[in-house]
Parts: sequence; structure tokens; C-alpha cells
Amino acid sequence: MKKVLKIVLGIFICIYLVVIAFTTGLLFNKNEYGVSKFLGKYYIALDDDSLAPDYKENSILVLKPVTDEDVEVGDKVFYYDTYSADHKIKFTEVTRKEKVNDSEVTYSLRDNTLVSSEYVLGSEKTAETLSFLGKVLYILQSKWGFLLIVVFPLFLLFIYEIYAIVMEVRKK
Repeated sequence: MKKVLKIVLGIFICIYLVVIAFTTGLLFNKNEYGVSKFLGKYYIALDDDSLAPDYKENSILVLKPVTDEDVEVGDKVFYYDTYSADHKIKFTEVTRKEKVNDSEVTYSLRDNTLVSSEYVLGSEKTAETLSFLGKVLYILQSKWGFLLIVVFPLFLLFIYEIYAIVMEVRKK
């Protein structure tokens, strides 16, 4: 029975460490708009219904970055709304595409907004949704969630290891 318990505990700890490493990687790779770019993809935890009805709250959007050739008129794109104070991610249809130079395209969107290709995250064609995991990621990336779920248990483990070393030295 003890051997099974050790195996289950080992598996739990491995999963916990992978989740911690992934969350920390996402936190270190957040840009000025609060979006994480990790392993060449954008990860967006939807904590509200700002992209409803197309995407559900408490899910994660995984967006592959697109090039100017990938986006055509009629495609729906995700972009940074730099006009608003809170820089939300918005999702709407491209109505016109105008090439400015070799590296930049300006998109005219359905809501009469002009957006540079620099602010386009991805399109609906390249988006993947992971349901429910968004709430977990949102909690892990919050200040208190990261402190209580990641930092505090690791601190306790560190204290326990120091205690174990001190007890081992005292035995000798």
C-alpha cells in the first residue's frame, strides 16, 4: 500500500511541477497588453465574456500568429484594442485590407476601426479553445493565486528540506 501511495504522490508532484513551470513561463512572457506569448503561440485566459457569444468565459484561447498573407477580407481576427484604456482583446471581421509597405498592412474592421497588422494576434482559422482551463490559469496567474498555490507550497517544501538536512547532520 505504501508503494502505491508513493507512486501516486510522485505522479501528483510531477503534474504539479509541470503546471508550475508552464504557468511561470506564461507569466514571464506576458506583453504590455497582458497576453502571454509562449512557444510561438499566444495564450489568452478568458476571465470575462468580452468575446461572447463566439468564445466562452473560463476557456483558454491558443492563437497561432498570422502573417499578412494569412488574413483575407471576410476573415475574423483577434486584435489589441489600443483605443480603449484597458487594452482589451477584440474579435471582429476584416472588411478591407490595405498594404502600407513590405512589412505592414492596415486592416479596416467591421466596427470602422483601422488596425495595423502589428496589433493583430491571430484569426479565427488558427484559434484553438481549451474549455474550463481558463479559470484555472486565471487563478494561477493572479497575485494571490500564484502566491498561495505556487510560492507558499514550494517555500514549505524548502523549509522541510532544511529540517531534514539538519536532522540528518545531528544523527551523525
